[in-house]
Order: sequence, then C-alpha cells, then structure tokens
Amino acid sequence: MTLERNRVPIPIGVWYDATPYDVALVTMAKTTRTGSSFQRDLRALLHVPQHDLQAQLSSRLERLGFPALRPAQAQLLSAIGTVGSAEQAGVRLSDLVAEVSLPKQTVGDLLDELEEMRMVERFPDPDHGVIKRVRLGPKGKVWAAEVRRVSAATEAKWATQLGTKKMRSLRALLEELAATVEARPKASNGIKLRRG
Repeated sequence: MTLERNRVPIPIGVWYDATPYDVALVTMAKTTRTGSSFQRDLRALLHVPQHDLQAQLSSRLERLGFPALRPAQAQLLSAIGTVGSAEQAGVRLSDLVAEVSLPKQTVGDLLDELEEMRMVERFPDPDHGVIKRVRLGPKGKVWAAEVRRVSAATEAKWATQLGTKKMRSLRALLEELAATVEARPKASNGIKLRRG
C-alpha cells in the first residue's frame, strides 16, 4: 500500500512531503490555536501545565543530584508527605495503599526502592508492635521541600502571566474539581468499584 503524499507548508515556510496523517495533524494544530470549532479535550488541556511543572521539577531536582524517580515513586513520596504530615508519626502502609489506589504489593515494592535511596524510612508503629509506619527520610524531606518550592515558584510565574485574579480563579476551580473527584469512592488494592 502506498500513501499519497501532499506538499504541505509548515509554519516557517519550508515545504516537505507529508502523508495524509501529517496533514491532519497540521490542520488540527492550526484549528486548535486559531480558536475555530475544534478544541483540545480536557486531558490535553490539563496535561500542558502539568508537563510544564514536571519539566521544571525534574530539571531542578536533577541539578540537585536527586535520582530520577518513576511517576509512581513520586506519587508515593507526595502521598507520604501529605498523609503523614505529622512528620514523626508517619503513615501506615494500609493508609498509603488507600491514598494512592495501588495494590499493597506494588506499594511495598516502591517503598523498598525508596528506602534504598534513603528517601523514606520505616519504623515500628508505637501503637501496634507488628505494623510498620513510613515517613520521609532525610533525602525525602529535602526532596519534598524542593518540590514545594518549585511548585510555588511555578504558580507565581503563571500568576504573573495570567494575572493574579485569573490564577486565584483557576486555583479555586481546580481545588473544587479535586475535592469532587476525591469524594468519589476509591478502588481498593487495584479492584474497580461498581457504581450505581
């Protein structure tokens, strides 16, 4: 099968041979940016600022010598920092599993990796001798502080670009959306809940 090729101008005025798929992508990009009837879906819109923030975080953390973390590791560290906010009290494994909606075995494996990197530490639960708790380790505390700092700086930059009023409105809407989504029943240990 041969694909018909078209000569398509790209924005800088250079021509190249394009497949019909390339033509569709250029058309989609143009209609998205010019405000015609085509709009990016919500997933794509939420991805843009998330990607910007993640790129800034990754760059800063890499410059500081932190290991590159997989998304699940970063999610777990964030949850430990949030759920276990009473720093010395830490958080139980069962609470972490519920917070991140991952299977217990997966969370345990991720904790092993993070503990090896000195990002978290496990310790006996003072109320229950058998159960372990997890808290941020020395490197994890520095990581969490840097994530908060870069996030705040990024939010301030966006506020400068959008205007303070728009940024406050955006934040309020995102907080409301997050609360709505978090209010839904969560799956436990990777099992999907049925609605209805």
